[in-house]
Amino acid sequence: MKDSVISKFSARELDAELFTPFTISSGSHRSLENVLFTLGTAGGEKGCGEAAIATHITGETRARTVKSLLRAGELLTGRDAADYLGAMCLLEEELDGNRAALAAAQMALLDLAARLQGVSLWKLYGGVTARLKTDITVVIGGAAAAYDFTLKMRRRGFRIFKVKTGSDMDEDFRRLEAVGKAAPGCAVYLDANCAYGAREAERFIRELARRGIRPEVLEQPVPKDDIEGLAYLSRRLPMPVCADESAYSLDDVFNLIRKRTVTAVNIKLTKLGFLRAREVWALARASGIKLMMGEMLESELASAAAAGFAGGLGGMDFIDLDTPFFIKDSGMRGASFLSKNGVYFLDRVKAGIGVAPGARK
Repeated sequence: MKDSVISKFSARELDAELFTPFTISSGSHRSLENVLFTLGTAGGEKGCGEAAIATHITGETRARTVKSLLRAGELLTGRDAADYLGAMCLLEEELDGNRAALAAAQMALLDLAARLQGVSLWKLYGGVTARLKTDITVVIGGAAAAYDFTLKMRRRGFRIFKVKTGSDMDEDFRRLEAVGKAAPGCAVYLDANCAYGAREAERFIRELARRGIRPEVLEQPVPKDDIEGLAYLSRRLPMPVCADESAYSLDDVFNLIRKRTVTAVNIKLTKLGFLRAREVWALARASGIKLMMGEMLESELASAAAAGFAGGLGGMDFIDLDTPFFIKDSGMRGASFLSKNGVYFLDRVKAGIGVAPGARK
């Protein structure tokens, strides 16, 4: 048997505590509850992927995702990792209804293929941008907590703050003013996670401007099906309006761009998988649409994979890959290329994604 033939696989739960609840307008996480997928070859090489479970956003469950990944492992066993592209195409059909599983299985295949070649995922995707600096998210909560968190992260070297909004508008104003006070001169992104109506979002932005707060991007201000609302805001607001929940598929993005509905799109591997994500990147770049590289609640493994994808291709305008900074201990090793102030030094990764699980506790 060739040493690059996939001979074994595993899928297991990946759990970790968070330093603080990750609260947005549509729900809250108090812990990481994902799935780790591993492929192994006859020659002893391994590739790993991570499925990020966000039931309140995508409707996917961990039990279903584990089942899907076990099915994927069965399909991949006996296949040569040299044909990783063919295997990824096979998974597109088999796992289309469970995108978290699709992303994890394709991630493991790419990690394995890159390791067998002795190159990083970043180089495999082109090696365009060697260093990416992520924002840091200020979750929904009180103004005092927002001030303290922002000040702490500003002292660590973060200069971009992504503020979750949409729970209470008056409190949002107070939180954004607190962020500005704790980090004067720093960039602010807004993410409402579908919380507003179009005109409500417009009033919110106008009031922020009156208070001297000018966000650099506004992400998913309206419900995912309110395409007209996105178009209205894209015409009316001075900053890019970025689709996230509304951009769940390649078809979604194709139509959003064709109809000139948005001025930015958030790529998340968990929504799209790697093949569709690459096509979204190409469509956006060809059309002059700005790009955000985002993620769900993910450990260093999936975050580093997203960074390798984004930095490899280049051309990303906004980087939102900060969830490792909310996790106490994911059990991952090898992420020394991610600095404490949020910089991914992708040229330091020797092979694959650069991150792997440690010994199981």
